[in-house]
Amino acid sequence: MTAAVFFGCTFIAFGPAIALFLFTIAREPLRVIFLIAGAFFWLVSLLLASLVWFVSVQVSDRDSTAQQKGLLVFGVLLSVLLQEIFRFAYYKLLNDKGFPSVFICSGVTLSQFPAWESQQSPDTVYLTHTH
Repeated sequence: MTAAVFFGCTFIAFGPAIALFLFTIAREPLRVIFLIAGAFFWLVSLLLASLVWFVSVQVSDRDSTAQQKGLLVFGVLLSVLLQEIFRFAYYKLLNDKGFPSVFICSGVTLSQFPAWESQQSPDTVYLTHTH
């Protein structure tokens, strides 16, 4: 019974995310790369927020309730701000020349990437950014 409850709760919790991944992202390799890169940017923003949080808690007065509440508000706002900054940086990286402007991929469909122009050769799809 314990295993059944475990698997049931697991599939209820992760089922929608797995279904979205399988039906929208997993079919195209380029989307998987974008997903992993976006997750990396999100994790780096959380790492920076947690480092700032750790330092601020260490240097603060732990007995002051008002100061701890202020640090909590500061930590939440800083975390949200860093996530949005990194999201914008990732957007700029994808839309500017910072990201490699030519991808060499095999079998990539470009129907979901209207901002990218394709030039197809017989066995390779070249994606170049258009302005």
